Amino acid sequence: MSRADLVGDGVENPANARALLDVAAMFGVPCRFRDTRDLAGRWHGEPLAGTDLGELRARPIVAVENTPGAESVFTARLPAGRPSIVVGNERRGIRPDLLAAAGSSVQIPTSGRGINTLNVAAAAAVAMYYLLGATGRRSPRSSRAEARRPAVLLAGPGDHVEAGSALRTAAAFGWQTVGLDDREKVWFGTPRPVRTEGRAAARSHRNPLRVVPDGSVDGHRRVIVAGTRVAGPPVHRVDLTGALLVIPDEETGGYAGGATGFARVELPGGGCRYRLVASIVLAEAARQLGIRPPARPGRGPFAHESTLALTPPDADLVTPSELRAY
Repeated sequence: MSRADLVGDGVENPANARALLDVAAMFGVPCRFRDTRDLAGRWHGEPLAGTDLGELRARPIVAVENTPGAESVFTARLPAGRPSIVVGNERRGIRPDLLAAAGSSVQIPTSGRGINTLNVAAAAAVAMYYLLGATGRRSPRSSRAEARRPAVLLAGPGDHVEAGSALRTAAAFGWQTVGLDDREKVWFGTPRPVRTEGRAAARSHRNPLRVVPDGSVDGHRRVIVAGTRVAGPPVHRVDLTGALLVIPDEETGGYAGGATGFARVELPGGGCRYRLVASIVLAEAARQLGIRPPARPGRGPFAHESTLALTPPDADLVTPSELRAY
């Protein structure tokens, strides 16, 4: 019997629904959908397992959502009683009625500029990894996070959307530059439709990440290859800080370059969809760095709009002479 269920609330995109099914398979748990946005009407294949609010309320609910008071997913504990771990709609998140019914909320701390969320399936993979994995939660290794941030090389991703989603995750966790060994030709010099889909997955319109076409490990004393099929210690037991962190697509042949160490992503159900594995590895690197999320609205200095709205001609105006009369 599984320790939890994965639930997608209001997911619209069938591709994301398939990726959520892959997340559930990776962790050996059932996956159900609360379909409030006609996912079934766009779905092709075996019928999806459905659920509703009444059924969900019968067991504990853990909402993966950036809400006030949400605990970091890096330290949160899974409640007893086979809870439902819920992720929400790609744009709107979890619906308010289900969020209100949740006994607890967890958030994935991010520090990116312009990008502060992960793809819904990537977020589910990270949440499941920490909530189910009991991964030996430890304090960050360094108080100087940026000085110890590992360089990242995405090696041979075989799908443009998977590569784009992984780049979105990297930006959300604060990386400003990522190397990409594009041996499968999914990112650089691709046809326009492929390029458009990949950039959309990366949220390139507001993603400041610089993607460098480089497969070299020159100049790096420590090269750590992280994946599900490498022979090495669990990734949470490997110091990822200050290294070159190579994340290969193991479906396209892995990584044949030089490495000084390996880190294994342990998944109970197997599987290696690239965006999911890469997001887990990047999340673990961020956890070790101790990256803090950006300040929430209302905390810290006031923010102002950068433009002024013009007053309509018929609006009530106050003149300086009227002000002086008071």
